[in-house]
Amino acid sequence: MTAPVKDHTEAPNRPLGPHPGAEPRANPAVRWITVVLGVLLIALSGVLVRELWFYAQDQPFTSWLLPVFNTMASSLIDAKVVTLGIIIALVGLWFVITAFIPRARTHVRVDSPASIWVRPVDIARKATNAARAETGSTTVRSKANRKKLTVEVDDDGTGSTQERVTSLLNGEFSRLQAPPAVAVKVNQPAPAPETATTEQEVQR
Repeated sequence: MTAPVKDHTEAPNRPLGPHPGAEPRANPAVRWITVVLGVLLIALSGVLVRELWFYAQDQPFTSWLLPVFNTMASSLIDAKVVTLGIIIALVGLWFVITAFIPRARTHVRVDSPASIWVRPVDIARKATNAARAETGSTTVRSKANRKKLTVEVDDDGTGSTQERVTSLLNGEFSRLQAPPAVAVKVNQPAPAPETATTEQEVQR
């Protein structure tokens, strides 16, 4: 006798909970090229339908394509034609290369089991609000990309403005999967204008 075969398959080990979604990216570079080519092909198909329609009527008509074909058939192959052919081939090659260009990465993922992504402009806005709340300055400027965050803030006179703001921003963005490098620039306040005092002699 042989032992009965257990007819069951083990489920793959998958983590429980939500799975992160796909990374949001910029529109592909070939998107608008595809739209333009699609419009041109639709227009060309309309011309072909017109030609076939009048041809099926078996009546004389003015063809739109016949002059083009006659011009192409009677034209001599000279330097201009060769140059035009090379340009068309290069444009076609550029279309092929553009189709394989990967989409640009525009977001930074939050270190969370859920699919949460932020834009560099969101990072810059949060940095501006955090630095403004820390220093009390109203002139805070922030600029960010996916890898670097630059903040300009006025000196509050404590002598530790740069260290405090840098530590604060590093803590604010520590939950990002790839936190940007923080650079804080402290601007010295403009000196107050001196008022000239004039002495007046009292005449007795």
